[in-house]
Amino acid sequence: MSEACSVIILAGGFGRRLGRDKATAMAGGRPLLHWSAIAASRVTDDIVVARRPDQQLPPLDGVEWRQAVDDRHDRGPLAGLEASLPLIRHDLAVAVACDMPLLRPELLRAVADACSGVEIAMPYLDGVAQPLLAAYRGSVAPHAARLLDDGDGRVRALLPLVRHRLLGEADLRRIDPELESFTNVNRPEDLAQVEVALAGLLADSDCRRPPSVPTGQLPPRGKRENGVAHEAST
Repeated sequence: MSEACSVIILAGGFGRRLGRDKATAMAGGRPLLHWSAIAASRVTDDIVVARRPDQQLPPLDGVEWRQAVDDRHDRGPLAGLEASLPLIRHDLAVAVACDMPLLRPELLRAVADACSGVEIAMPYLDGVAQPLLAAYRGSVAPHAARLLDDGDGRVRALLPLVRHRLLGEADLRRIDPELESFTNVNRPEDLAQVEVALAGLLADSDCRRPPSVPTGQLPPRGKRENGVAHEAST
């Protein structure tokens, strides 16, 4: 039986390259945040959304979440994790970004399952670990706090500190052949391409996932603190 997990949606970024708040940017008839929340609702009964202190989040009918306030100004996704992990109701959480509207719930579940026996399970694509679609145990929170206190805001800096598993591309593609789940929105042109991918999908809380589209029509996966199978532990 799969272990119960929470989902953390990191929504506190400023969206500087996009020119607007990513959480509220519209695509496919709804805010980007809603697409991540819909995918999360398929795998968990506990969603935590990390936001900035001054940020207003658009509510979503039929999906409930609790909010974690990231008080570390502009310190990135590690600060969002630090704020959210103490609030999760399960020992395990999958963290995702709010700008990943093509997330497959079955991939979220697989990443959570890969965290059995370790503290972090993180996809590894194109030679880069992908911390914005990864599983974390609540025990990681103190490590995140220490890194931030020391001035290190990299989520990947957690890996040498705990037992972890890196998930290889072949395993990921068995669940998401085109790796659509890792599509993220950084620039206006990315948002336009995602809009095309979502066109025709009913914008309601019952839709399970966007339709598949040819890989060439999607924005490239971001080289960001985002990214199964070999295992690495310390």
